[in-house]
Amino acid sequence: GTQRADAVTTAVHRLRREFGRDTFVVCISGGTEPLSADSEALVKAIASKLEAAVGSRAKFVTGGMAGVQETFAKHCGDGSHVSNLLPINQSSGYGRGTDINVGVDL
Repeated sequence: GTQRADAVTTAVHRLRREFGRDTFVVCISGGTEPLSADSEALVKAIASKLEAAVGSRAKFVTGGMAGVQETFAKHCGDGSHVSNLLPINQSSGYGRGTDINVGVDL
């Protein structure tokens, strides 16, 4: 309802302030199941090359989930351009990036 929409809007404005207006926001999504060897290699290569190309001007945002998102976060440079959006009191457990708690669920 309206309360949820207001919470989402507040979170979006908060993140835009934290990231800065000139920062590109790249959302990383994908399956949560274990990746095949080929898919894992592809995600690792994309993470590394994308971070090298635009990392200083971008924030890569995950939902803190296993699979594609975790693999990307762990191979996106030193993780300083990765933000993991999570429900309150949850952690991605990635050991990379910054966990940001933004609401009760995704």
